[in-house]
Amino acid sequence: MKKQIHIIYTSDSHGKLSAYDFLNKNYGSFGLSRLPNYLKTLETSFLLLDNGDFLQGSPLLDYSRKQKLPNPVAKVFNALNYEFVTLGNHDFNYGLSYLSSFQSEYHGEILCANIYKDNQPFFKTHVIKEIDGIKIAIIGVTTEFIPFWEKPENLKDLIFLDAVETTKKIIDENNLTLNSDLIVVLYHGGFNKNLDTHQSYASPTVENKGYELFQIKEIDILCTGHQHIPMVYKKDNRIALQTSHNAKDFGEVTIDFDDKKNKILDASICQMANYTVDQSIESLIHDDILLTNTYLSQKIGTIKNDMRIHSPLDCRIKKHPLFQLINQIQLDYTGANLSIASLPNETHGFPHDISLNDIAVNFPYENDLVVLEITGKLLKDALEKNATYFSLENNKIVIHPQFLYPKVEHYNYDVYDGIDYIIDVSKPIGERITTLKFKGKNIKPTSIFKLALNSYRAVGSGGFDMFNQAIKIIAYPVSYFDLIRAYIEEHPVLKIDLIENYKVIK
Repeated sequence: MKKQIHIIYTSDSHGKLSAYDFLNKNYGSFGLSRLPNYLKTLETSFLLLDNGDFLQGSPLLDYSRKQKLPNPVAKVFNALNYEFVTLGNHDFNYGLSYLSSFQSEYHGEILCANIYKDNQPFFKTHVIKEIDGIKIAIIGVTTEFIPFWEKPENLKDLIFLDAVETTKKIIDENNLTLNSDLIVVLYHGGFNKNLDTHQSYASPTVENKGYELFQIKEIDILCTGHQHIPMVYKKDNRIALQTSHNAKDFGEVTIDFDDKKNKILDASICQMANYTVDQSIESLIHDDILLTNTYLSQKIGTIKNDMRIHSPLDCRIKKHPLFQLINQIQLDYTGANLSIASLPNETHGFPHDISLNDIAVNFPYENDLVVLEITGKLLKDALEKNATYFSLENNKIVIHPQFLYPKVEHYNYDVYDGIDYIIDVSKPIGERITTLKFKGKNIKPTSIFKLALNSYRAVGSGGFDMFNQAIKIIAYPVSYFDLIRAYIEEHPVLKIDLIENYKVIK
């Protein structure tokens, strides 16, 4: 008897459980609450999975975590019947106790084969789920780059193993090719190489190993994420796919089995916007949203500058006051003599009257503030790396394609304060910093500075490996939400004096 099964998965939802948009205060075209009205259209059996980064990224999750309320992710995952999930890097942002509290409320199972503690898997490695007589093996793995980003105390005694070798081991040791009819891998990571041309997208790292995983021929379906690049790749009746982020879409794989369990696979990325909101899911977290909005609606100050961001390029070519504000806060807080600031991809800036909500939606990520001791040489190297953000096209300054594909990375460009510098985009990469001064004097390679920056950059993320050579002076365990809130509360009528200390020329 012929059978059809659907594998549905989401990834990188970042707390977008509802279609409610905290920025615009109305419903948006995203949200896991739209998913039920797609699932209702399916006429054959399905399995619902999630691929990680679900515990961080929205004001709703921040408020519920700080107030120790029942976890809204667990509530929604349980209601939608997510049977299995794996973990993303951001799911460790608040430590193992918070992750454990989610696990205790969630009715399904966490699968993550390449995280070990005391020489044993810390989570369940895989399952074989039988649906309509079809045995589906599901393996969860995550990017082994997590220890490079995360605070050590949030990963206490955890070891992250090679995702590819671990997956091979699970398949071989459990003889999954014989013991199952379909092998699905949930991988919270992306692709460092093009699956067709085999060309690398960027410098090799262990962050994204989707290409290598897809070379494991036993894998029928590879569900990926982390890069936020929607794609479907099919070869030899095997599927690799990736969703976007913020619950804008979901991946669907349809598998048709004949009487002998031979299978034909097809896949697509489906847009959440095509499906209406399910009010039962919305009502489940309605009170959480109300409580969050009540808290975040508090007005805390007025900013006289125009703090709206209209173009990711324009605000980086010519210094935007929001960069100035962050650097000002960091310098005041730490007493360092240099500071660098970056902004998330989807930062919209601040309105004239600023509320807690404006801070929450612009700075959703959990980073510490760090002070490093650096040399003039290290500073120059970091600035040269920074300058690769720009390129020339028809004699016009544009964003270099590597910052747009395979993943949008505006957050990997920094604006510096405390120095004067010029970036000449017409010069070769590595030779673009034509002026570099501190208090009017040229900086020497041996000069020593104290640099304030976020913890993501301080550990060398974004290709800034040179910061690993610096001396770490201190780390302040304070979120940027709290830093910015406190500063504006201390300066309720704020005018930012823009210091135009750099130029980008061609």
